[in-house]
Amino acid sequence: MKNLFHSLALALVLMPAVASAQASLTPADAGDFMGTWTLTLDSPQGPFEQTLVLKDKAGKVVAEMTSQMQPDVQEVTDVSKDQESLVLKFAGNFQGNPFDAVITVSPDGADKAKVLFDINGGQFSMSGTGAKKR
Repeated sequence: MKNLFHSLALALVLMPAVASAQASLTPADAGDFMGTWTLTLDSPQGPFEQTLVLKDKAGKVVAEMTSQMQPDVQEVTDVSKDQESLVLKFAGNFQGNPFDAVITVSPDGADKAKVLFDINGGQFSMSGTGAKKR
């Protein structure tokens, strides 16, 4: 089972995300999170880098994720806040195995963040850091 979740972690980079329910977070509510971030996660295969862009789409915050392994934009529309953290939720499917994913981005200084990437409610997770691009 652990190997399946390691594969799912890699699949998050390779498979387009399917957005879950629409969130109502406004750009003003997202504040300093808005903009382009580089997320670096510690995966079982080594460090994994992803670009996260948080932008305004018709008055709501949407996230767009890309990586070197998955250059096609993956849009996530379920973006919310939990206290000071930003929470992105989406669902995906890897080799016929559906999974739910949650990315939590928590402030950790000026233009820096701690990142937690959770799969299937804690069955597998990766942690890392985020740095906002200027």
